[in-house]
Amino acid sequence: MEFIRVFANPDRCMQRLGFLKHLIWRASQSATNNLSTLGKDLVNAVSQRVSVALSPYLQEYIKTALTDPIYKNLRSMAAGPLEESSDKSIVQVEKQDIYLADFDIPSRRGKLVKEDWRKYPYLALDLGQLRKGTYSLLVRGQSFLSLVREEERKAFSMVGVASPNGNSNPFRLTMPQRLLLLFSIIDRDGDVINRLYRKLLSLCEPFTDREAGDYLPEIYRAIAKESRPKARSGDDLSRIQKLLDTATKIEAWKGKPYTGKGARELTVTVRLEPLVDLGLLSKPDSFAYRYQIAEPTKTFFEPLIKSESIEHFLHYCFFDASNKVFNLNREHRADRETVLPEIQKAYTVLKSPLGYAPILEVALLAGIYSITDSGSYFEISEAIDTLKSLQKERPTLIRFNVDRWGALTVVKFNSEIIREAEG
Repeated sequence: MEFIRVFANPDRCMQRLGFLKHLIWRASQSATNNLSTLGKDLVNAVSQRVSVALSPYLQEYIKTALTDPIYKNLRSMAAGPLEESSDKSIVQVEKQDIYLADFDIPSRRGKLVKEDWRKYPYLALDLGQLRKGTYSLLVRGQSFLSLVREEERKAFSMVGVASPNGNSNPFRLTMPQRLLLLFSIIDRDGDVINRLYRKLLSLCEPFTDREAGDYLPEIYRAIAKESRPKARSGDDLSRIQKLLDTATKIEAWKGKPYTGKGARELTVTVRLEPLVDLGLLSKPDSFAYRYQIAEPTKTFFEPLIKSESIEHFLHYCFFDASNKVFNLNREHRADRETVLPEIQKAYTVLKSPLGYAPILEVALLAGIYSITDSGSYFEISEAIDTLKSLQKERPTLIRFNVDRWGALTVVKFNSEIIREAEG
């Protein structure tokens, strides 16, 4: 468990979760990576220029989102009326522009620029998908990659076809992807998210990123105050001091003209835009940084706020809340006949060459399989309890490892658990 559940490197470029599909795939191709390799590869991939027909949606995107002077000629081409079957209707844009122009994605901002190669990869670290230092794939990243379809992985490849519609648009998140990413955001940034949305839920009118960001200094200082007695290392104290320093920087932007690059916007955007991708926060205008609390926002965050802790919510309430938020209408079932097949499936995907897999990651992926592929759902705690119960009955079938505090960490099945349990 993290010392504090707070993103270490929040940045404004971390807007679209869909870029993770290429980044995590690229990281999976090598046992070790570095920031430069991953970051530059991502920016180069999304910046590939392709020739496409100028559609009404792409025309609107060019006029609204591509306001930098370097796009002056492109905006001129998109300014006039569309001409069918004419070379004047063919424009050259980056692949990411085609996907962001998709009218059906809830937010059409988040274009990466050249300097973002240094920043965006840190989102994968903050979400627990890549390992700090080596930028190698962690099990959470392995889970995410297993939920990404081949056409999505190829969306930014040199041979990939850029289409704003259909399943190939990487900015369209499937339900399994939403659930894994939502869990990861709460798991890794829950101390901020919990407090921020406690404030935002009381807002009846649309609010801006600036207004949401104004809450962060108070939130950061509260987290620092509560965490200081639990600090056990110099790194813990450094993280606390970083929160306090960031709070001061954010406050310095109050009353200053909006630039989109101040500490307030840099810090709050990653707590807003990804939630739009996930369907938990509404945007009246897909191009504007204005947000609206919607019914899904309340349905998910009210149980989180009332829960005794972030960990308790994630282990005991996450799938129940998700079932309601996304209107999945699944039945709650935690019997062995329901749980074990999904655990076996998840374990097969995540196990190491020696046969071990983190028990939390197995339970999470199993829960995602169940709620999306069948008519029922169960909580992470229920999946773990099922394995504990089976291990007591058949100790030779399941092996657990524990940490120094006695908490279960990894699991290994000595044979196919469904057949053995039934036998």
